Amino acid sequence: MALNNYIRFTGVKNEQDLAQSLIDEHIKIHGVEFVYMPRTFVNTKTVMREVTSSKFTRSFPLEGYIENHEGFGDQYNLLTKFGVRSTAEMQITISQARFGELITPLLKDTGGVGLSNIPTRPLEGDLIYFPIGDILFEVKHVKHTAPTFYALGKNYCYVLECEMFELGDEKIETGIGAIDDDFATLGYNVTMVLSGVGVTATAMTSLVNGGIHKINIFNEGTGFTADPTVLISKPNGTGRRATAVAITTDNSQGSRSLQEIRITDPGFGYTVAPSISITPVDGNGGRVSIGVGIATTGAVGIITVSNAGEGYILPPTITFTSAPSGGVTAIGTAILVDDKLSAIQVTNAGFGYTVPPVITVGVAGTIGIGTFTYGMDITGKRTGSTAYATNWNAVTNTLLAKDITGKFSPGELIVGTSRTTSESIAYRLNSIDYNDAEVDLDSYGDNVSIQTESDGILDFTEQNPFGEA
Repeated sequence: MALNNYIRFTGVKNEQDLAQSLIDEHIKIHGVEFVYMPRTFVNTKTVMREVTSSKFTRSFPLEGYIENHEGFGDQYNLLTKFGVRSTAEMQITISQARFGELITPLLKDTGGVGLSNIPTRPLEGDLIYFPIGDILFEVKHVKHTAPTFYALGKNYCYVLECEMFELGDEKIETGIGAIDDDFATLGYNVTMVLSGVGVTATAMTSLVNGGIHKINIFNEGTGFTADPTVLISKPNGTGRRATAVAITTDNSQGSRSLQEIRITDPGFGYTVAPSISITPVDGNGGRVSIGVGIATTGAVGIITVSNAGEGYILPPTITFTSAPSGGVTAIGTAILVDDKLSAIQVTNAGFGYTVPPVITVGVAGTIGIGTFTYGMDITGKRTGSTAYATNWNAVTNTLLAKDITGKFSPGELIVGTSRTTSESIAYRLNSIDYNDAEVDLDSYGDNVSIQTESDGILDFTEQNPFGEA
């Protein structure tokens, strides 16, 4: 044994614990309280395992000692092709024991899913929020041995070498307003101008005599794999053939059964109940039993949608004025295409009306209610496009968003879904600008002019990619 077994200055746990306690106390007295934000990987490539997108959704208070107490290191403002870039740096010393006690157990609660490989220590790419200067730093390197370098046989600190954070496509949702608000208007790549007013649809109808009043289903059948076709026989005399559509739904046997038959045209001139045939479109399904009722006088005829309206998320209610005493009030169902009323299909044409009933369509009352918040997922109802909300101006109805998937279409509904509440927000998209409105990109768009001028001097074709005079 090279060392003296009786007098040793390393490896004594009591001495190590004392040194750790003194260092922790020193940091608590002379340090600053930071906010530590571990990086979560959202998407990574499988070949080189490079991170294509990440987010910061968790934050932890942690004390640290600023090593460069004379000011930020390398604090130069560089003019680059992307604008002015700050190179401010900071070295922060934190306690290994405090990190292991306060943060590591909470990171382990996630099971490491989506987190960096080793959540037991600060990692490169994590963020540090400096509240005094309201600055966000990114950890570029972690020193494990500085500044104590195995004093008493152990290291007690991490030294975090940090640079000012430059926002890319990261999602920052810490829930701390001082942090999230700094990025509400940064990093977006689309500006949406929305409207919050929906337009209520209108419809009208006329009366018919001898039309189909209602189609009752006595046996819904089974075995359907698609909605069958409905054929109604003609009236015996002069009149118009009625039409209807069948709606199926899943049953307990794992197939589909007839749920409803909706009248699209009650026809007129029927004196006896017509025959109705239900024909599967693919030969699957049958054993349906139905009954037909005829309204000899005053039934609702064809319904015409005079104004499709706009701004409907769910089918609106359809209400008919009540039939006179002894009659039956009509019932209808709204059919939407996108967010507009396409048609009203009658489930009960009623009877006994002496004048055409007034049709009232439910208002588009859910449009323009609610507030988009930072980090909210937004979806276009027509195109299915998605994005990530960053800033909402309720006065001008302007929404800034980023991380777009798909292409939004003017006129469609933009629906926002909160990740913390069940609140759903919907507005109509009036216009959209995919360029950053704060920067005049056209003033720098000289690529076409340069290409045009250079074509007369250099040959940059595929046959000669290096060019020649």
